[in-house]
Amino acid sequence: MSSAEPRSRAGASWLRPVVAVLGLLYLALGIAGFLTPETAAVGHETSRAVWIFSVTPLLNLVHTAVGVLGLLAALRRTGSIIYCWVLFVGFTGMTAYGILATSLVNPEDPINLNWADNWLHGLTAVAGLVLGIVAARAVNRTAARSR
Repeated sequence: MSSAEPRSRAGASWLRPVVAVLGLLYLALGIAGFLTPETAAVGHETSRAVWIFSVTPLLNLVHTAVGVLGLLAALRRTGSIIYCWVLFVGFTGMTAYGILATSLVNPEDPINLNWADNWLHGLTAVAGLVLGIVAARAVNRTAARSR
């Protein structure tokens, strides 16, 4: 066993289960959206929703992809940290787009975002940022102690 192997397992051991839960939540939301009969139509229509979140084929595809990537990222610590940063960047962009789309109420909006989606995406972006920073610091602290 090399000296680098114990370090690869140390630090931020809590991150992988958290990323797996995030992935499962988004996967469930994406699949539930695909099972909703109204998802075949596109355009801004607030009646198409799963619970309080909008459903369109494009948004369901994004949520499903985020969920699958989260489950894959949860297999490795490094993948989980990268996933957190991707969540931060991606969902910050989606939140910005969603705020503009819901404020302007464009009837041709193919994603059909509503304020519940904006809150979900914004909170996911914040969670990605916080998890990414805390996990990276934990890994750096563990690596510094093992030197």
